[in-house]
Amino acid sequence: MSCSASGHRPTRREAAPRLSGYGGGPVIAGRPVPSGNGALPPDFSARLDSLKRASGLTWDAFAEALGADVKQVLRWRRGTEPCGGAHHALVRLAGWIPGGLDILMGEDFLPERGEG
Repeated sequence: MSCSASGHRPTRREAAPRLSGYGGGPVIAGRPVPSGNGALPPDFSARLDSLKRASGLTWDAFAEALGADVKQVLRWRRGTEPCGGAHHALVRLAGWIPGGLDILMGEDFLPERGEG
């Protein structure tokens, strides 16, 4: 039953449970969560090229899969960072490509196989 149907409104703690800390930072599945500033890595354009190659798509089809104009994807390849919905679409597409999240975010982004 949803909160609106039951009349119950979640408290802040219910909506966002606190994670147990390890050395002051959050821990998920027994692993410390790395903190970051949200900036893309300096080699983002190379990662984008690798992700496109892994997809097997042409640049036009890659842009279409992202819901972006091919000219915008070209700007990303030249150093402009995607933001907002475009960044979200890129992460979603990477999730569909085998190894795509590792390519886009870095090898340590996903837990090792067999971990929680």
